[in-house]
Amino acid sequence: MKPRLYAVLLCSAAFAMSSCNKHIYVPNQVNAPLLKERYEFKGSVTPTNLQTAFAVTDNIGIMANGQYLYGFNYLDPANDNSNDNNDILVSNRTRGGLVEGAVGYFKPFGSRKKMVFDVYAGYGSGGFKTFTHRPDANDGTNINDYMLKNHFSKVFVQPSIGFVNPVVETIFTSRFSMVNFYNSQFGTKAFENDENGKTDFLRINNKPIAFYEPAFTVRVGYKYVKFQSQLQFSVPLNDESFNNYGANNYNVNRYFQQVTFTMGVAVNIAHWYDDMKRKRD
Repeated sequence: MKPRLYAVLLCSAAFAMSSCNKHIYVPNQVNAPLLKERYEFKGSVTPTNLQTAFAVTDNIGIMANGQYLYGFNYLDPANDNSNDNNDILVSNRTRGGLVEGAVGYFKPFGSRKKMVFDVYAGYGSGGFKTFTHRPDANDGTNINDYMLKNHFSKVFVQPSIGFVNPVVETIFTSRFSMVNFYNSQFGTKAFENDENGKTDFLRINNKPIAFYEPAFTVRVGYKYVKFQSQLQFSVPLNDESFNNYGANNYNVNRYFQQVTFTMGVAVNIAHWYDDMKRKRD
């Protein structure tokens, strides 16, 4: 199973950087706080995500996250649509987002408590819309005729492990999400001459879809403020999605963004920074 999964991850990266997207599911950034003590607060902001986490006890944390995509820049006549194939930073054909919350357990370990393990379970909901084509603004075409739209809810579990000190944090997270799509809609011209695409789009609503969404997060700075970057994959785990991966007819996977890279700023308010200084003194 593992070699097969790694092959899927590699294919995801290649596909995301070489295909014209119709994404109606763009996974939000993974919030991997790695809290270490009671009352510690961590938050981060990127152009598409806002995330917070707070430790209510020495081992229990809560988080709240928001995602906001504001695509459609390709509708600008000055934009020749040349960026549609390079969308691992921001999906420029998709607008929407989600909100989610979670509760979890965290535990520092090691002789100096620089390693941290945590696991969170949560729930979220949201929706996206995108367009299958860019119409000619001069021919009177209604842009909504090419629209794809849906809503979804999800439950997720995400264990993380990483190294945390005042200067750098490196984290690996395995997020497993079960996403239930509903209320899918499409414009009258969205699937012209593409009956297979229409069938695949409607099949997304047939049953919940499981995703494996591993993420690699790095934070670099000093104490309370750090630069943050994250590389994330999103792989559908349903047998049907696996069996069709890489086939000429890409099926439902074409509607899921499978590689995402985000950058932003993280803040961390914690007493353990001061405790480390006192110990050195």
